[in-house]
Amino acid sequence: MNTIDLTPHLAGLEAGQLRVARCRACGESRFPPKPVCPHCRVHGDIEWFTAAGTGTVWSYAVFRKAYSPPPGPQPPYVVAVVLLTEGVKIISNVTGDDVRVGLPVTATFERVNGTPLVRFRPA
Repeated sequence: MNTIDLTPHLAGLEAGQLRVARCRACGESRFPPKPVCPHCRVHGDIEWFTAAGTGTVWSYAVFRKAYSPPPGPQPPYVVAVVLLTEGVKIISNVTGDDVRVGLPVTATFERVNGTPLVRFRPA
């Protein structure tokens, strides 16, 4: 099985940066990266870059049930697909009230149980 090393992404979260992958052959960005570019079909030729950390809510759902004990998310909480300014879609939580499709958001970084995470808040 071909896998892509996510170390650059995780190191970015540690540094308060949102790093995503880009195909060197065609320039299309994506996250998570795949062994073969879905746009140009080139195998494994990616580079990591730091995204601006801004975007808009593309889709979302409000979870009203706890699926893990604290410190995991407790209801109600929003899981959203965020369309980054760079054109990459990423799944994360969005904090705040009145979340809606098209809402401008910005990345925030935090640690939960020692694990660095990215979440988004209204811009």
